[in-house]
Amino acid sequence: MLDPETQAYLAESKAKALKSFPLSRVTEDFHDQMLEVLPPAYRKGAPGFFIIEAATDDVHAQFVAYRGKFYGGYVELSKPETYLTRDAIEAFETANPEAPILTWYPEDRA
Repeated sequence: MLDPETQAYLAESKAKALKSFPLSRVTEDFHDQMLEVLPPAYRKGAPGFFIIEAATDDVHAQFVAYRGKFYGGYVELSKPETYLTRDAIEAFETANPEAPILTWYPEDRA
């Protein structure tokens, strides 16, 4: 069992990571680079693929191609309710019709 200080640090790191890359539109090139960089992980019933290497703890990037557009974001691999779903993408598109298209991870952009 982890001490309270370590638990708090991990919880803060996870929350920060999830907030840094929410469901976003991404370029096809970004999507394809992530598909080719490491073996992708797939989950039954989840659209797209996951990056096998965690950003932190169990936070992984998920990428989805849907209706000719590409999406990405950090999710908690152990919590399917955080996955990028087609319903979440539809709601995102309705709420953000002019959303910027990311060419790379938000925290890595200059």
